[in-house]
Amino acid sequence: MSEQNFDPTNIFAALNRGGVKYLVIGGIAVVLYGVARVTWDVDLVVELTTPNLKQLSVALRRIGFVPRVPAPPEGLADPKTRRLWIQRKNMKDYSFVELKSPQRIIDVMINPPPNFTQLYRHRTTVKVRGMPVPLMPVKALARMKRAAGRFQDLLDLEDLKRLRLI
Repeated sequence: MSEQNFDPTNIFAALNRGGVKYLVIGGIAVVLYGVARVTWDVDLVVELTTPNLKQLSVALRRIGFVPRVPAPPEGLADPKTRRLWIQRKNMKDYSFVELKSPQRIIDVMINPPPNFTQLYRHRTTVKVRGMPVPLMPVKALARMKRAAGRFQDLLDLEDLKRLRLI
């Protein structure tokens, strides 16, 4: 799979058309903030309400994505279910996969920051091919990356600092 093959534009378009409340995080967010880097998936934080999760599922199914696990995404609306998935299944994300090759992946955080409404209100919106894409506010994104502490996250933090975004 080459870099040119990964294009999430139709994913954002589907989420926007579906009225899904979401924020882009992870590598795509870093790229859209201006860092030159490669990523192969779309990481999201979504409002974890049953209506929003249904809209997410419908929007993604329309463009050929299905859940990776045999559990409905609406289960994410229940904190007890999320806690069980985290503790018993060691889940970090609820993934949707595309039913074609090369397969794209969308990961939805199952243990997101608790203040989605506030983060969404302060989102950064960028245009991708003329379409609005909501990003996690850069300082909140930096906190998430710092907390994750993985090598790539630390590199992303250095790049965001070099761009004077944090």
